[in-house]
Amino acid sequence: MKVSFGQFCRLIFVVFSLYLLGDIFARWDGAGYYASFAEFLPSAALAAILWSIVSVFAAALLWALFRSAERICRLAGMEIETEHLLFYAFFFLVCGALVWKIKKLIWPYVQTTIPVKLAIFILVSGASAITTWLFRGKAGRWLGIVNERIAPIVWIFGICLVIAVPVVAYNAWFKAPSRDASPANQRNLSSGQKRPNIILVTFDALTARNMSVYGYRRDTTPFISRWSENATVFNRAEAASNFTTPSAASLMTGKRLWTHQTYHIEGMKPVRSNIESLPSILKNNGYFNTAFVVNPFASVRVLGMSDSFDTAPLTSEFGEPASLFGWKFGVIDVMLYRAFGDRIRLHNWILKNEFIFSGFLNLISRNVSQTEVPPSKAFNSFLNLVDDNLPTPFFAWIHIFPPHDPYLPPDPFRGKYNPSSKLRTYKNQEKLIEESYKYLFQHQRLPAGMRPSVDLMRDYYDEFIAYADKEFEDFIRELNKRKIENTIIVLTADHGDSFEHDYLTHGGPFMYEQVTHIPLIIKEPGQMTGQKITPLVEQIDIPATILELADISVPSWMEGRSLVPVMRGDTLLQRPAFSMNFEMNRSRGHQITKGSIALWSGDYKLIHYLEKDESLLFNIKQDPDELNNIFDKEAEKGRQMLNIIMSNLKQANEIIRNSQ
Repeated sequence: MKVSFGQFCRLIFVVFSLYLLGDIFARWDGAGYYASFAEFLPSAALAAILWSIVSVFAAALLWALFRSAERICRLAGMEIETEHLLFYAFFFLVCGALVWKIKKLIWPYVQTTIPVKLAIFILVSGASAITTWLFRGKAGRWLGIVNERIAPIVWIFGICLVIAVPVVAYNAWFKAPSRDASPANQRNLSSGQKRPNIILVTFDALTARNMSVYGYRRDTTPFISRWSENATVFNRAEAASNFTTPSAASLMTGKRLWTHQTYHIEGMKPVRSNIESLPSILKNNGYFNTAFVVNPFASVRVLGMSDSFDTAPLTSEFGEPASLFGWKFGVIDVMLYRAFGDRIRLHNWILKNEFIFSGFLNLISRNVSQTEVPPSKAFNSFLNLVDDNLPTPFFAWIHIFPPHDPYLPPDPFRGKYNPSSKLRTYKNQEKLIEESYKYLFQHQRLPAGMRPSVDLMRDYYDEFIAYADKEFEDFIRELNKRKIENTIIVLTADHGDSFEHDYLTHGGPFMYEQVTHIPLIIKEPGQMTGQKITPLVEQIDIPATILELADISVPSWMEGRSLVPVMRGDTLLQRPAFSMNFEMNRSRGHQITKGSIALWSGDYKLIHYLEKDESLLFNIKQDPDELNNIFDKEAEKGRQMLNIIMSNLKQANEIIRNSQ
């Protein structure tokens, strides 16, 4: 029986749809932690439409390849039909999947060499060819039976696809955007005419530990060091979490994670973020708010604060997409973000690393070796707004992506600290990071053979910091040319990055200083002398500090406190500081039972893992690298700090329970 193009398309459509169906069930198991079903359904519908389009192109491409191969075989005197080639492809995929599964079960972390991969490929190809030859007479009949049997499945998936179209259309183009019915939308212009302008610059994944302004061995931040000589430098500022979304939520609300309840990278919006946020208060007091946020996971839309900003370009506007690959600023991702990113949560579903399509894009995409998101894009967007007579007073939040991974600085910073050409591309670095996660979560430590690569990544990270420092210098120079008076500049980060403790980059349960210790530098208008503040402060203190500098009352719902008194020479009353990661908990209305919490008290730091009921105690002054766990040695201090964590967690859970 000859296979027609229509039958071939039906078969490919069913195979693709079955894969997506399995992924929908698997993904909902995770999405249920941070999204409601009403939010998840449009994402699944969009994924179905996009994946069906991909299946049509795949079917057309494969059909053309099979027909071409059939003609070539005939010219060579071989009676090979399209159904034989399809049969061969089926056996090849099945055998390949079995080999891959066996390898994952028996040797999950053994790296296979190129010769071994080539030998396996030849073996699988040969086995598939022999099987196809043995059953060549039955291939057509079997494919006919399969096509008959899948007819009901085709109808079911087809109906689902038809239903998906209006679901996506409604959510993407017809559903009215939610507007904040809050006082923040009614600006009190009369109260803010003499208030200072505020520029908040946040570097993504910039740890204070690798900045020369904080004593790092390399001169990674020469300009920031000079610039901060006439500014207030906080030596011990700790982030609210160890990755972007919850940290950005805390930075904009002045609340801790267990209060704003945004735990995930694609999580729910912070509680009451439409009316309880720094920008909403500033807007209500006469400020013109602008945001130039490059990381989509920190965008004002993700944080539920878009109505509190007068202008906030999409994050996709700040990239220079040079490849198709991935969900980090690739061409396809930018297109999807512009079309659906504002309305559909998982608009880039089929581009995710765990989805099979990303592997294909990875193969055909150019391997990027230089950052696609230069800070100048965001900085220049703000400067252009200034040139267009930006209203005053203004609040500008500029969040740049470097030095976040991949660490791909351009010349002349490339090679500044290490001339090596290894791991100098997006794909190579992402692969190493993914492998490090697998090893770490399976064995709690990295293999010795991976250590040189991690050290290499640290060198590239330092080069990237030096590049970001120069970009910030160019921005300040251009800003000074415009002679904007009465302007406060705050420099900080959302979190840090790690190359220690067998822990690469950030996120996950680990709360070591490399990921929590962030820079905080404040330069006030006309400030001519500098000072260093040594007491411990928190990321959630930044909003309250900005409000007091703007002569605006700090609301009671902010958990952070203003640092202006200590900047004026007063003593800062010491209190415990917290950082936390709750990715393993469901958002909104669910008790916090999993994750990790770090607590600082004086010179001590306690990291507690809720699930394992395990605690690590460090004396940060004596052991700044957190190498010696003294929880058993100083048991009384450890229990005292653990009681503070558990009592605060209990109180937070009670508030969550009562808010349901």
